[in-house]
Order: sequence, then structure tokens, then C-alpha cells
Amino acid sequence: MSHFITEDVVLRIVNKGWCLEEPLSYYSDVLGETIAVPAGFFTDLASVPRVMRWVVPVANAKNRRAAIVHDYLCDEAVQEKYGITQRQADEVFREALEVCGVSTAGRWGMWAPVRVFQWTKGLFK
Repeated sequence: MSHFITEDVVLRIVNKGWCLEEPLSYYSDVLGETIAVPAGFFTDLASVPRVMRWVVPVANAKNRRAAIVHDYLCDEAVQEKYGITQRQADEVFREALEVCGVSTAGRWGMWAPVRVFQWTKGLFK
């Protein structure tokens, strides 16, 4: 069953983002393995346009741990390390949102724009 091995997230504010002070580990059923986000990893948490922040909060929200794992899995070198695609990284995001207790509507509201962005990004490669 998917779960966060690390419950507490310790972040330090750096410029326009956050730096993970301690490692974050998450076991994913989608991948069938543990994702280990190292201390020192830089994240912007949820990349949410200002106009949408009333719907999807960025900091101190239920989605924080899921956003960190997703940001980590979006790195091409990390995808290569785990042997995954961007689509799988996005599925792990949706899975982790559920583990974090985000409602079904909330999960779809955060996951769908991510998928649309990745789809449109692929059009211009």
C-alpha cells in the first residue's frame, strides 16, 4: 500500500522556493518501489499560477509532500534512475495526493493541469 515513510517534511526557504533539509521517502504502488528524495533537493512545491492559488494552495497544504515527490520525479536524470516516464511520474503525484488525504476533486484539480502541461510541452519538442 502506498505510503510516506517520512512523515515530517523540513523545508528551508531559498530564493523563490524551498530546500528539503532532510530526506523524504515515499513507497509507491504505481512504481512498486520507494522513492528517496535527498536532503538538499530544491522544490517550488506546487507550480501554481497566482490566479489559481485560492483553489490550490502552495505552501503548508496537504499536497506538500506529494508535490515534492512529483518535482523530484520530473527531473530527467531521476526518471532515468527509476526507469520511468513523465506520465508515470504524474501518476505517482496523483497517488501521493490521495495518500496525503486530498479529496478526489482536489486530486483531479491538481493532476489534470499537470497532465495538460506535459501534453502541450510534448507538442513543442
